[in-house]
Amino acid sequence: MRVIVAALMLFLVPVAMVVGVKKYQEQEAVRALQEQAGGQWHRRGEVLFFNASWCGPCRQMRPIVATLRREGYHMRAIDVDRNKALTRKYSISSVPTFVFVENGQEVTRFSGGRPADELRRLCSDPAYRN
Repeated sequence: MRVIVAALMLFLVPVAMVVGVKKYQEQEAVRALQEQAGGQWHRRGEVLFFNASWCGPCRQMRPIVATLRREGYHMRAIDVDRNKALTRKYSISSVPTFVFVENGQEVTRFSGGRPADELRRLCSDPAYRN
């Protein structure tokens, strides 16, 4: 019986350590992205556009998002394959997904493509504009 308990402990402790280290690394990756943004991450409102290079609807939405950014909307394009920490933080399961964030808290979200006028209307809250 003691041998079984010892064997389980030898197996479970390293697994728990690996899981803990991975969680810590994810949190550090998110913190690093926030610092990289110059401390202005979620300063006000921001729309996070989760997308992927292999996603057809995402490719259709990219020019629309770029236009809205040029118009002064606070939008950030996040590739789910390159930014796994943020993808996990916001529990993204499909792309494209738009997550509306104010003061670091998710307000709402939707998935799928939208026409430019509808996306502009959804982002019309002053928190999402310069």
